[in-house]
Formats: sequence, C-alpha cells, structure tokens
Amino acid sequence: MVKNASSGSSSKEQFTIHSGVAKEYGNDRYYRQNEQRDRWLAEHKHNEMIEKSLAHVSKFSYDPVDYVRFLVKEPFKEPPRQEFQALLPERLMAAEKRYRRPIMQQWGFMVALTLCAAIFPYLVTFVLVAVLLSAVGFLQYKTFQDRTRVLSKIERDTRLEIETKMQAQEAAIEEQRRLHETAEEDRVSFYVRLMNGDEPAVVLTLDQFMPQISLPFPLDLDINLYGRIFAILVWLPPKALIPSERSSLTEAGKIQYEKKDSLEINKQYAELCAGLLMQVACTLFARIPSVDRVYVHGMSKEGKQDECLMTMQLDRSRLEKVQRSSSALLALQGLAAVYECDEFLKLMPVERLQPEEWADLDIKNIRTLRVKIFKWAVPGMRNKIVEDN
Repeated sequence: MVKNASSGSSSKEQFTIHSGVAKEYGNDRYYRQNEQRDRWLAEHKHNEMIEKSLAHVSKFSYDPVDYVRFLVKEPFKEPPRQEFQALLPERLMAAEKRYRRPIMQQWGFMVALTLCAAIFPYLVTFVLVAVLLSAVGFLQYKTFQDRTRVLSKIERDTRLEIETKMQAQEAAIEEQRRLHETAEEDRVSFYVRLMNGDEPAVVLTLDQFMPQISLPFPLDLDINLYGRIFAILVWLPPKALIPSERSSLTEAGKIQYEKKDSLEINKQYAELCAGLLMQVACTLFARIPSVDRVYVHGMSKEGKQDECLMTMQLDRSRLEKVQRSSSALLALQGLAAVYECDEFLKLMPVERLQPEEWADLDIKNIRTLRVKIFKWAVPGMRNKIVEDN
C-alpha cells in the first residue's frame, strides 16, 4: 500500500511538471504568433502606403498665386515706447533718503540741548547750550546746503539722461521704420519685376518653390527659359519604382502577395509619369505669372540613350480647362500631349516638341536652371539642392 501511494504521488508530480511545460510552451507560441501577425500587418500597411503615395502624385492641383495682394505695402507698426520720466522721482527719493537720518539726528540733538537748558537754568548751561546749538545749527545748514546741491545735480543729470534716452529711442524707432520701408519697397519691387517677367526674379522664385513639390521619391528637373517661354526636362524615375506585387491579409492575419501583370504595372507607371509632368507644369504656372507657354518633356535614362516618353506644350488657358481632371493621364489627353504605348501600355520613345520661338535663337541666350527635389523624409520638411548654370 505504501508503494502504490508513492507511485501515485510521483505520477502526479510528473503530470504537473509536464502540464507546466506545455502551458509555458503554449504561451510562448501564442505570443510569437501575435508578434508575427503584427509584423505582417505592419508590412501590409507599409505596402499600402507606398501604393497610395505613388497614386497621390497623379492628383494634381492648379492654384495660381494672387501676387496683386503682395503689391500693397505693409504699414510700419511702431513698438511701444519706454517711459523714462519715472527715473527722476526715484533718484531724488533715493538721494533724499541718504540725508534724512543725519538731519533727524541733528534736530534731536538740538531738542536735547534745549531741554538741558530748561532743566538746568544756569548761566554756564545757557552759554554751553548756545555754543552747541550754534555748532549744530551751522552743521545742519551745511547739510541742507549739501543736500540742495546734490539734489539739484541729480535732477539736472537725470533730466539730461532722460532726454538722451528718449532721443536714442526715437532714433532707433526711426531706423526700424526706415528698414521696414526699405524692405517693403524691395519686396513690392520684387513682385512687380516677377509679374513683368524679370529673369532674375523668375529664377529666384523657381529656385524657392520648385523644390517644394511634394513627392515620395527624388526627382531631377532641367528648366530652360528665355523670355516668357519655358522648356522643362523632367527626368522620370525608373519603372522599377512601381511595386511588382500587391499584398493582402488572410483571415488569419497572414500576409500574402499577388503578382501584378505587365499591363497593370505599365499603366501605373504611365499615370505616375503623367502626374509628374502635371505637378511641375501646375507649379510653374501657379508661381510664375508672366509665363506664356511651357514645353514639358518626360525624359527617361533607362535606355541606351536618353529618351523622351512624354512631351506636351501648354499655356495657362489650356491648363485651366483640364485642372479638374480626375487623373493626370486624362489631363494629358485633354492637353493633346504626345506619348505612345504598345499593346501592353508600355511607354515608347517619342520626338520632343521644340519651342518654335527658339528656332533661330542662340543657345547661349537660354538660361538653364537645374533643380533636384529630394524625397520628403519627414512630414512638413524637405531638402533641396539647386544648381544654376
């Protein structure tokens, strides 16, 4: 009986140990499965974000800047003036305080001498009191004289200091006014020159705003300008930028991939290229009010030599007609842009449209601005490199 009891106790302990190990293994497996599902979900969301960011390039907008409102000079707002008049009573009071104790001591001593003469009515006392009162009175006279002299000097110096500070303050405000008016004149003059097509003003504006185009990848631009005509080379990204697979999640939360066919990839790439051309054209027309005509070319470096895949010529009125298009590719069709596709919608090389106005123009007279747009690494922030030839 004792042996059976011991055997049963040992089996129970072994069962408890195995149960604990199994439970621990089950918990560990459960947490590892949850971590794996979280990784799959994060990977799927990342893939979706890439697809959405590429599709967003095709959503262009044209919102021209109203430069007329910048031609009004902003009035100068005078800063609050500091009051210096309080310096005089403060300093007079401080100086007066230094003389208050000596004068009170002298008055107290004179009262004490008078009481002594009253208490001890002797001739010697009267003579001694008279001598001391004369000495104290003379000392008090000198104290009052010194106080009057010091207070007069403090008042004179303080008034001069107040006047000097007020003059310096007015001079500083006038300098601020002059600088403000000069800055406003320069600002208004810049916008007047920009609206009139002044080349330095146009180049400076392009330098500032072209790199601000929001893109999920870097982009290079070559902007050629002469007068009111622009020709822009947009160096298109490689087709490999388009994801070749799309992801989805199963009911169990596992990620799975489905391969895209070449037709879908080519269509997505064509839409992306069209979006880039429209983004650049809209930014140019929105920021440069003097531009008459723009030639935009989508250039590719994937071939043996540089090839043009899309080219178009447009002016402001034609851009306004297509600004509400649902996609950039439809806008390009409305602008009669030139591009060719094979049966799989692959973009084929085309001949660039050349500005007729530049046919007899010396190429040295054409200004070239090279702009590099970097990917927005952090929302709300961007970097740029602009090289001017």
